[in-house]
Amino acid sequence: MISSDTGTLPGGHPYVSVGSGDRALVVMPGFGDAMFSGSYPPFSGWTLAPYFARYLDEYTVYVLSRPRGLPAGYDEDDAIASHTAAFEAIAGSSNGVDVIGISMGGLIGQALARREPELVDRLVLANTACRLDGDARSTVRRLERFARERDWASIRSELAVAMFSDGRAMAYPLTLQTAGRFVQPRPAVPADVRRSLEFILEFDGCDRLAAIDQPTLVFAGERDPYFTADLARETADGLSNGELEIVSGAKHGAFHERKLTFDSRVRSFLERTAPKALEA
Repeated sequence: MISSDTGTLPGGHPYVSVGSGDRALVVMPGFGDAMFSGSYPPFSGWTLAPYFARYLDEYTVYVLSRPRGLPAGYDEDDAIASHTAAFEAIAGSSNGVDVIGISMGGLIGQALARREPELVDRLVLANTACRLDGDARSTVRRLERFARERDWASIRSELAVAMFSDGRAMAYPLTLQTAGRFVQPRPAVPADVRRSLEFILEFDGCDRLAAIDQPTLVFAGERDPYFTADLARETADGLSNGELEIVSGAKHGAFHERKLTFDSRVRSFLERTAPKALEA
């Protein structure tokens, strides 16, 4: 029977889980995680079950939010300290942990795989790379300004344009800047938004990719303006055991907008790279 749970893991990480599989699949969300309260309502995992249906035969899926109230100067050391505590709790109740790191979550995921390799069996880097593209830095600094002004609608509008290659790139910003301003969720800790953006700007793991030994899939959008196709190639090439999938025409939301493609590619990757203990 599929189960669902919510709560807070060690390190202060809110989470929602769904499934009853022996293995854990930890989904580490992108920057947008800082834009809502981080408190998951009871049984919210049931609403996620259809979204993660392709994985529930084998996994218990955890969506692992970052702590609310990030410290000033939040950096890789801070992220590793809290995520290690959360992952140790998850690993203690599962038969291995695989990770899907999305955007900012992928930056932290690759650092965790490198620095705490016993906690991560396999890694999927979705719409992320070893660093932010140089041409995107001015855009992220503009998002920082919006964060200081607490202009959440403008941040979400820019993200929608960057993420979607279909009509949502036009429809979502229009809605967000009009009636949507009154109903969209507010960050629990506004400073977390700016500190998350600062983390993205400062992170650069390109010269440390070879230290990631785990099988790793880099899944990218051809038109992603933040983590470009070229950066995705550089990331996959620098990994000790990396694979690359670039989705034609897709942008920063390729993992979601092209979800059938994403799920098929991820399942194939996980099945082909199954740990020996699972193959026996």
